[in-house]
Amino acid sequence: MVQKLIILGFLKRRASSGYDIKKFIEKELGVFSALQTQSIYYHLKKMEKEGSIKRRERKGKKHLKKYLYSITPQGEREFKNLCNQALLSKERPFIGIDIPLYFLPYLAKREAIARLRVRRRFLAKAKEWLETKLVQADNFLPHQRLLLKHHFNLLNAEETFVEEIVEVIKEY
Repeated sequence: MVQKLIILGFLKRRASSGYDIKKFIEKELGVFSALQTQSIYYHLKKMEKEGSIKRRERKGKKHLKKYLYSITPQGEREFKNLCNQALLSKERPFIGIDIPLYFLPYLAKREAIARLRVRRRFLAKAKEWLETKLVQADNFLPHQRLLLKHHFNLLNAEETFVEEIVEVIKEY
């Protein structure tokens, strides 16, 4: 669902190549989405087959074929439906480390702490990326700025949680 929503949302802006969509996801949505950009062409092919997007060929540089994808009327309807479903979702944020931490007594202390330290470094990098974006806040629409701030707050909360769980493991 998320893959379709992202691709259709991007194509609402303008017809684009798979490469353009992939770069957008990496640059702008990396913190928000778990979509693997290696699989973008799989999703494009599937969505084209389903009729939500269409592909046209355009000659690229050095006579290479380049495909541009655009959203179809069916894709427009699907985009709206996916947005409505997501906005009404009762799904709460789920953080992947919750389940292993529930079973903490069965994990090796040293390994768990080492992996949580790696996670803390990832969180710090993600926060750094968000801080950079927040400094450029004038380049974003109000809802986008709020989304950035929301994720920054989530990262702060997770960072605090990871620090607390490391302390609990040490004492355990």
